[in-house]
Amino acid sequence: MFNVSVKNLFLFAQKRSLATLATLLEPPKSSSSSCSSSPLIDFLVKSLDLPLESAVSISQRLRCHRNGVERADSVIGFLRSSGFGKAQIAKLVTNGPTLLRSNVESNLKPKLEYFREIGLSQSVLLGAIAGNSSFFGRSLNSFYKPQIDFLMKHLRTSTALDIAIKRCSWLLTADRRYVLEPNIDLLMREGVRFDDLVLLMLYQPKTLVMKVEKMAAFVESVKGLGMEPSSPKFIHGLRVMSSMKESTWREKVENFKSLGWSQEECRSMFARRPLCLALSRENIRRTVDFYLNTASIAREVIVGQPVLLKYSVEKRLRPRHSVITVLRSKGLLKKRNPIVVPFKISEKSFLEKYVMKHLEQVPHLMEIYRASATA
Repeated sequence: MFNVSVKNLFLFAQKRSLATLATLLEPPKSSSSSCSSSPLIDFLVKSLDLPLESAVSISQRLRCHRNGVERADSVIGFLRSSGFGKAQIAKLVTNGPTLLRSNVESNLKPKLEYFREIGLSQSVLLGAIAGNSSFFGRSLNSFYKPQIDFLMKHLRTSTALDIAIKRCSWLLTADRRYVLEPNIDLLMREGVRFDDLVLLMLYQPKTLVMKVEKMAAFVESVKGLGMEPSSPKFIHGLRVMSSMKESTWREKVENFKSLGWSQEECRSMFARRPLCLALSRENIRRTVDFYLNTASIAREVIVGQPVLLKYSVEKRLRPRHSVITVLRSKGLLKKRNPIVVPFKISEKSFLEKYVMKHLEQVPHLMEIYRASATA
């Protein structure tokens, strides 16, 4: 009796082991195969023209919820009715699939209504959201409203807010407590004026959403070039320096050195007009070549007036120089040097003082000017 029981027990254990082994050897069921033909995948492919692989990935991340299609249809329908294009919606749900779980009435709709109420234009709002898949994941009351209050404290008007966000949509989502406020506090401690901070936020807002450590390093670099934070030019220097890599900055300086500038002259020129170093290498070389070799303007004049570098050779300098050359040849200009004034004044002033004024003596002067401008 005992031997029979032992034998049966042995046979049972053997069968159990074989069954377990068969289970272990069986290929695992992939989550993709279990969801590869789900209604949600079919819906995403048809409604957003998504590739099958993308639709499967989204479905997997949503874990094939039973009400997935219904909720996704509600979200996509709302986004379409709000002005988003198919490509924008596809990008949003691909980068942030959980958006398709959102409740339209309690989450999506209130946020869009709020931003429209404060004056953001449709194009700016949609562009900001389309570029940030986590936009709807932040709380309206605890994040966005305090964020907007902070921005409006500086920008003051909805028009300015619209312009700033159009230039840098990160202003909406970069947490003010860890980025915006520390950066602004740092600049104010250094002596940057409030009005200059407003201009920085309006025209180069990307500068204010960098890490505080990087901001501090850029501030020291700009100060090291002889610019005082209390000067209105300081924020322009900060804008230029923070917009390029250190290697690019060195290349810009080396470019001027190859044209005859000294290190000190580069610093002096940057302090006078920071934006001159934002110009491309080709533009700088072409403009300097024109001044030195065509207009016979000394390099020291350019160093002292770096604003001269911003003008287009084709659209401004060459046409005006053609007029000046004709007037000189006919003895109609009393002063020969320097001749930078004709290049710096407005188009209206140039035409009045150098073209219209001399049409009796040189009837074809306007034709000369226009021909040079279109050459």
